[in-house]
Amino acid sequence: MNEIEVKILKIDVQDVKSKLKKLGAKKIFDGQIEPVTFDFPDARLKKAKQLLRIRKVGNETELCFKGKKQQSALKIQEEIQVNTSNFEETMTILTKIGFIAHRHSPKHRESYSLGNVRFEIDTDPPIPTYLEIEASSEEEVINAVKQLGFKMNQTSNLTGAELHEMHKSRPNI
Repeated sequence: MNEIEVKILKIDVQDVKSKLKKLGAKKIFDGQIEPVTFDFPDARLKKAKQLLRIRKVGNETELCFKGKKQQSALKIQEEIQVNTSNFEETMTILTKIGFIAHRHSPKHRESYSLGNVRFEIDTDPPIPTYLEIEASSEEEVINAVKQLGFKMNQTSNLTGAELHEMHKSRPNI
């Protein structure tokens, strides 16, 4: 399945929350996210522009593979994700089979949903707070951008790793 999304950087958080409320979006999460990325010792995933990540979202643990980002104004990339029952044990499995943890980048997230669209407000200093809009089609993402009063030229297709690189915010672990 493909992940289809855009980011809107340096948002006015209160303004975005007010607009989401007016549209009827429902808050579905508000808490800490604990993502850790993994790679082989030879960094072959990074070289292939792929990602393997484990992420703790509240009480949930997600294991995710992301393929290379497609060339598009939107961020479109293959995403395969499953839930596991234990964050630490999943990390142990990955290290036992030869993966190395590379980046740990905790952040605060507020998530909202409206129909098939998810809105994520991420606070991840020193990166300025940003909004991520994700849906199952490009048309839904573009429509959601417009519903919030933004234009597509205000959006970014950067990945989280690219944002971190741009801000040089997190050391490797």
